[in-house]
Amino acid sequence: MRILYFYSWQHFTTGSPKMLATTVELVDRSRHEPLFLATADGPLVSELSGRGVEILRRPVREIGVGRPLNASGSVMGAARWLRRQRIDLLHLNEFGWNQDIVLGAWLARIPVILHVHTRLRIHPRNLNRFAAWRVLFVSEAHRQETAGLDLVAGKARVLHNAIDVERYAGGRDIRGDLGLAAEDTVITTVCQLSERKAVDVFLDVAIELLRQRAGLQFLVVGPVGRSEQDYADRQMARAAHPELGGRIRFLGPRQDIPDILRSSDIFFLPSRHETYGLVVAEAMAASLPVVASNVGGIPEIVSSAAIGSLAPVDDRAAFVSAINLFIDSPERRRTVGRAARKSLDGRFDRATYARALEAVYAEA
Repeated sequence: MRILYFYSWQHFTTGSPKMLATTVELVDRSRHEPLFLATADGPLVSELSGRGVEILRRPVREIGVGRPLNASGSVMGAARWLRRQRIDLLHLNEFGWNQDIVLGAWLARIPVILHVHTRLRIHPRNLNRFAAWRVLFVSEAHRQETAGLDLVAGKARVLHNAIDVERYAGGRDIRGDLGLAAEDTVITTVCQLSERKAVDVFLDVAIELLRQRAGLQFLVVGPVGRSEQDYADRQMARAAHPELGGRIRFLGPRQDIPDILRSSDIFFLPSRHETYGLVVAEAMAASLPVVASNVGGIPEIVSSAAIGSLAPVDDRAAFVSAINLFIDSPERRRTVGRAARKSLDGRFDRATYARALEAVYAEA
């Protein structure tokens, strides 16, 4: 089966494109041939090409229902192109909006999978919903929170994201390289610098804890979110205040996340919304105790107090209290971290994801 993947964006710094790369890595190459439709060059194309994925090139257009002749020509052209390429299945890494490639697949009777990773409102005028054979969501909370779900209710399924547990469990200690002392208690977050990820709350909690205790270091790892530069600048300016003594540091995007996690003691993610929470599972794979918001898909990962602590969104006092419990007891950190690591097996590991994905493809 020749499976054509498509994603509108070309970056490789967030969870959505990384999950696309994971998906093509886990496809059974003895049964399926993955291809990627690229509308431009970029990091994602390079990553997929490096994984042995054939890159096809063609524009993808959003059709206008107000111009039916142009729309029908574009859709029929996409259908002919898909037939020439002998495509058996179209797998989008997004829901999309009235795309000719999606409607062309529908016209050519090729099954279409819309794999959604971000918050979504399904509009009645979005024709992609008719073309979809399956709509995959990354958590049950993500599915239930989708506005307009009734428009695709019979097609909706949950496919939890997967992580490479062994990779995140195998990081090396780079405290020396990061300028961290062995006796420091290091509290880390990995996220885009955005209001949705609540970096401001991370800083509020860090500042309160620094007032109470010595020997703490805080690391913020990740790129600036789209259209969030002003927000990110304000947070970095707060962290640079002389009274904080450089104990809250922004490291920017990094490729050595397993090493960062291995060099940390507690993982803290105070997001205001998460469809899934991939970095939470990655931190758990590194045997870190997690403190996170009780929101979105995170409770499906941190499913009990034995494997992590959850607090209400924006509840700074609750976050401070939960982190203090871990700071006070290294043994509790180790116990919860080990239990968190073990809890991933059979839920969010790559083999489990591969089996679930294969079941979807086999049904298609």
